[in-house]
Amino acid sequence: MSGDRVQPDWSAPERAVRATAREYLDSGEPAVLATVVAVDGRAYRRPGAKMVVAPGGGAAGDEPADDARPEPDPGSTGAGSVTAGCLADSVVDLASDVLADGSARVERFDLRSDETWGLGVGCDGVVDLLLEPLGERHRPLAAPDDELPTGRTAAVVVESGDPRLAVGDRWDDSDGDTAGAFPPAVTTEIPDDADGTRSVRVETGGGAVRLFVERVTPAPRLVVVGSNADVRPVVASARSAGFRVTVVGFRGGRATSERFPRADRVVATSPRDLCGAVGFGADDSVVLMTHNFVDDRVALAELLATPVDYLGVLGPAERFDRLRRALADDGVELDERDRDRIYAPVGLDLGGGSPAQVAHSVVAEVLAVRNDRTGGHLRGVDGPIHERPD
Repeated sequence: MSGDRVQPDWSAPERAVRATAREYLDSGEPAVLATVVAVDGRAYRRPGAKMVVAPGGGAAGDEPADDARPEPDPGSTGAGSVTAGCLADSVVDLASDVLADGSARVERFDLRSDETWGLGVGCDGVVDLLLEPLGERHRPLAAPDDELPTGRTAAVVVESGDPRLAVGDRWDDSDGDTAGAFPPAVTTEIPDDADGTRSVRVETGGGAVRLFVERVTPAPRLVVVGSNADVRPVVASARSAGFRVTVVGFRGGRATSERFPRADRVVATSPRDLCGAVGFGADDSVVLMTHNFVDDRVALAELLATPVDYLGVLGPAERFDRLRRALADDGVELDERDRDRIYAPVGLDLGGGSPAQVAHSVVAEVLAVRNDRTGGHLRGVDGPIHERPD
């Protein structure tokens, strides 16, 4: 195969894949949505991983439709990944067939044998991939983050013995049955408390149907409090990891979108007005890095009154001890929950000291805490490194 073949931007996070799908839907340009719907054994991506493929080339517009999209590689078409790249050309070829045929299909890639694909990839797993012509039925899945305040449950048929249902028929809890074909026997079996992804087998009376059910949620938000230059690499690292990023500055002239172009939102306020200006929820993560002791003291007191589960504070342990004593002098005592959610000094012990290395350390810790991990070496993990879906 040609070494210069155009491929989608595989490193795009989930929210960028959704933004790319919206771009193609809005433009009417043909594209295919590929979704990992099952994995048996080991594979690079897990169920729910998505990829938008435009086999004919040519993105839908010269500029990204949403700044959630990372800067694309020159000539890239689409976004996302369903493998580490070893099957990319095969997926693009299949996407061309799907567009020509006009119907969805599930393809199985058995990577356990090096002879199967002639690639020697050694992933030692079986991957089921759903490929669908991108259409209006995908609009709820491609919604921007502000239209997914609590998430959305979606189901798609991946195997059907019922003539009323075809592979690719969809249902979601925004407008219900987008295919107009889901019988009640199927919809009643779709869990309304879906979390992550799962496979559901249903007997419809007309035959057995297997559904892939997933919970589509907004990207997590990281709020960085500070407007010095060291905030920029934190923003860049967090965006690459799929976070929505809000930057809050306490000096209006420095808290601007021009200074932080990769942030989703930039807010200029005062420490005492922090909560009113931003609004915090339990799912938010906050990193305090103003380099100003007085600002940190006031801002931390404000943040302790929020439900935020992660509060990272930049600076050495001795500085945080001073902050803690200053808060106590103000009548603010840290309880057990506060001690659990405050990470000071912020970051994992990666050993680097450059701004970019510190930024990676900070964002890595946020990811570890969000995923209930400790940040240790994967070689010490006994068993699968990813949770397996039901």
